[in-house]
Amino acid sequence: MSQADDELLADQEDAHAPADTARSRRFRWRYLFIAFVVLLSGAVVFAWFSRERIANDIISGELEKLDVPAQYEIVSIGAGRQVLENVIFGDPDRPDLTIDRVEVAVSAGFSGPRIGRIRLVRPRLYGSMADSRLSFGSVDPLIYTGSDEPFRLPDLDIAIEDGRALLETEFGRLGVKAEGQGELRDGFAGIVAVFAPDLAVAGCEAGRATLYGRVHVSGERPRFAGPVRLADMTCPDEALSLAQVAIQVDTTFDRALDGAEGQAGLDATKAGYGSNRLARIKGETRFTYRDDALTANFDVEASGVRAAQIGARALSADGVVRAARDFARVESEGTVTGEGLALGDTIDGALSGLQESVGETLLDPLLSRMRTALQREQPDSSLSGSYLVRRTGQVTNVVVPRATLRGGSGETLFALSRFQMTQGGSGVPRLSGNFSTGGRGLPDIAGRMERRTGNGIAMRIRMAPYESEGASLSIPSLLIVQSDGGGIGFAGRLTASGAIPGGTAQGLSLPVDGNWSGRSGLSLWRRCVDVQFDRLALGDVSFGRRSVELCPARGRAIVRSGPEGLRIAAGAPSLELAGMLGETPIRIASGPLGVAYPGLVSARSLRVAIGPEGTATRFDIENLQADLGSSISGTFEDADILIDAVPLDILEARGAWTYEGDVLRIADAAFTLKDRESDARFQPLISQDATLVLADNEIAADAVLREPTSMREIVRTKILHDLATGRGNADLIVDGILFDEDLQPDTITRLALGVVANVDGVVTGRGGIRWDEDGVESLGRFSTQSLDLAAAFGPVEGLSGTVRFTDLLGLVTAPDQVLHVAAINPGIEVNDGIFRFELQPDYVLQVVEGAWPFLDGKLTLQPVTMKLGVAETRRYTLVIEGLNAAKFVDRMELANLSATGTFDGVMPLVFDEDGGRIDNGQLRSRPPGGNVSYVGELSYEDLSTMANFAFDALKSLDYREMTIGMDGSLEGEIVTRVRFYGVSQGEGARRNFITRRVANLPLQFNVNVRAPFFNLISSFKSLYDPAYVRDPRELGLLDTDGNRVAPSEREPTDPFIQPPESEEMP
Repeated sequence: MSQADDELLADQEDAHAPADTARSRRFRWRYLFIAFVVLLSGAVVFAWFSRERIANDIISGELEKLDVPAQYEIVSIGAGRQVLENVIFGDPDRPDLTIDRVEVAVSAGFSGPRIGRIRLVRPRLYGSMADSRLSFGSVDPLIYTGSDEPFRLPDLDIAIEDGRALLETEFGRLGVKAEGQGELRDGFAGIVAVFAPDLAVAGCEAGRATLYGRVHVSGERPRFAGPVRLADMTCPDEALSLAQVAIQVDTTFDRALDGAEGQAGLDATKAGYGSNRLARIKGETRFTYRDDALTANFDVEASGVRAAQIGARALSADGVVRAARDFARVESEGTVTGEGLALGDTIDGALSGLQESVGETLLDPLLSRMRTALQREQPDSSLSGSYLVRRTGQVTNVVVPRATLRGGSGETLFALSRFQMTQGGSGVPRLSGNFSTGGRGLPDIAGRMERRTGNGIAMRIRMAPYESEGASLSIPSLLIVQSDGGGIGFAGRLTASGAIPGGTAQGLSLPVDGNWSGRSGLSLWRRCVDVQFDRLALGDVSFGRRSVELCPARGRAIVRSGPEGLRIAAGAPSLELAGMLGETPIRIASGPLGVAYPGLVSARSLRVAIGPEGTATRFDIENLQADLGSSISGTFEDADILIDAVPLDILEARGAWTYEGDVLRIADAAFTLKDRESDARFQPLISQDATLVLADNEIAADAVLREPTSMREIVRTKILHDLATGRGNADLIVDGILFDEDLQPDTITRLALGVVANVDGVVTGRGGIRWDEDGVESLGRFSTQSLDLAAAFGPVEGLSGTVRFTDLLGLVTAPDQVLHVAAINPGIEVNDGIFRFELQPDYVLQVVEGAWPFLDGKLTLQPVTMKLGVAETRRYTLVIEGLNAAKFVDRMELANLSATGTFDGVMPLVFDEDGGRIDNGQLRSRPPGGNVSYVGELSYEDLSTMANFAFDALKSLDYREMTIGMDGSLEGEIVTRVRFYGVSQGEGARRNFITRRVANLPLQFNVNVRAPFFNLISSFKSLYDPAYVRDPRELGLLDTDGNRVAPSEREPTDPFIQPPESEEMP
């Protein structure tokens, strides 16, 4: 046994008997010395022969105390070296640590044996991480001792050959390789390498991560120097991505590993954050971390910056970051510079989209000018500024003493000074400072933000007039106030000129007054506002200097935007505008006007007049409503449309309308069409399913007009009207008006009263109305194939033909209109005639001629002029030429009567408020006269002897001249006077003493008949045909026994009627 072995065993034995050693110190030194020599001699002898067993007992005992299961093989226990092999910690089938060989060098010293270098050959360590705690299984008791003492590296001299570890962590699998040797507290040097094929940390994933570097310990302070590399890293939740990341680290840790200092360099390509991109980012930092405090100086440069809001060829920042209390307080200050700045896709796209959305309004040229100026200034632009950022808890404070953005021309585009922003938690940031914009072609804006005396901040903004292509926008003043609670209030006025949707505005002045808060949203215009303009043009309509007052609902704002979305509600007590529609005056007035979005727009008593006073076209709408939902639609009621050029008014119109895609549509409209004249030419017509489309400044309308009582279709209309030129046309299509007992012409036009009645038939035709700046033209052609009617001069059958109107609205026809008449019966039916007429202005009917072939002669209605629709005396004259008496008798079916002779004459008819009458109608036979004879048998033979004798004598009379006179009321009695001159018995008459006595006398035979007009012919027949004489007993003239009944009193007859008894002849 060597002395070294004895010392090692003694040391091991002493290590297990600290209490005995402590007690021996209380004996006197002489007894101790003797006992020590004796015991030491015996122990050395015993230990030498029992050294392996003792070593095994010591190692196993210590492991049992620590509750560390382990297996090992003792290869040798020597005085200078001890060797173990096949060391296994934990379950042999799943070990936590294996070491192929452990060599411990032992050396002797004055204080006893001392452990020298410990050599570990091929150690393999297996660990896992859960809940952020790293565990090596059964080896944990050797690592986590539970001591409260500050951490120190073990005082060991270690040599590691081919050391490796595999860690199964919640971030991924880590492979570690380490080699090195030396005193752990001073002098250890080695290398360490870590490889992770895939890592997932805090929602981020990294591919092929490696760490390789050298480790050196000096003065108990480890130092690591080497690169950390990542092939790529993505953080989907944060939209962060990196590629080809290299971090060069050189860090020295403090003795207790609770602090460090060092430097690091970053180099990464293809970095992205959301839609932001960096072509490359490089940076360096020198840092110190101790006592939960960090101080780091940095210098970072990024190139190829493409952010959503802004891009830059290069951006750099340098400064210092300080953190304390485990990053509860962070502070950074430094400078920022940039080159080649450009608008990002978001801002440029927003400006482009805004320019596209505003269309042809005043903002279009202004935005175009601003975008052009920004693009011109982007190349070679630069940014410089300084900043200070502090974050304590939830409060962040940003201070920018100065910041300047200069364009490529060298002009200052944006300047910020004495800017400060404070934000706490989720509250609204509080701002203060000064800012300004400018540069060639850019708006000149100046603003100041400052703390108010009470609380919150106030911002004042002014923008000089910004002009482009006739458009202008300025902000004379705008005050924005923010309270400490985050609420924002603002008040000011905007002035604009230029194009607006549908027109232009000059000198439009709009007040801006409202507030905003995170909880309530936006409220704009809580009081009545006065919107002013110098000139307002909408399409072809322009208005002069006016102001319009808009008011909110009580206790609300006109515009509100919050959690419920956008809400607009405004009203005006009245509206009054005057201007020009092209070259035509226009006036607009209304009663109460209300607007709500989403909801309804409501206007009452809307009055629109287009044209000079007295001749204006008027649109009077009592109730107009619009629903401002996903689409714009609404209804209108009690609307009257009065076009001065067209003497027909649309009244009481109502219907539904929609507005979508710049097209206004009206459907299912109902209205009444009424003649504007006081003495209406047309009776009102109605429509219940009219449609209208307004697109591209043109109106297209379709309607079916019906007679309201019978609901029978009268005319279909198709209307086109150009609002820009005032020109238009209306096509009128009459598919077929059926006149019968349910519909008569006087239900369409009162002008037919007194002209025609009892019309039966169908009328078809087409008409057209054209209007422009020169006036109105209306034409039409209307036809009938067969029309029956009653006229003043008698029933008419089979009226046919076409009437051409040159002024349809004025009921004026072309000259010489001709209608064919199949039959007319002014007392006796005549056939196949023509009727020539002309309707003249002012509703004058000019009858040119009515002519019919009549019993070998001709029946003619002489020209007559009458005014339709007025009460007047109308005179018709029927002229009879060449009437054949024989054919007359035949036409009248006077079977027992025969007559010869030719007659001419006139039949004047007079119609006035008392009815119709014949006024001195005359028929006169032509020379040489003719004959009238009775050729039948008497059908009533029970006459007196003298009566029978007279009929025999007068059965045949020759006359040289016969006249027939007619007078009297058509509704009452007609007095007919028949006079025969040069009467003599004709051939076939029975002669007797009476006829022979009077044969040579100059006789005049007068017959007077009083009878109703329609019984006249029957009375005439009864003169010659007793069959037409009724039995006197039926008439109450004789009783059943044949005795005469006393006549009742009668009014005196007209004096010119000859009485039954013959008067004396002159």
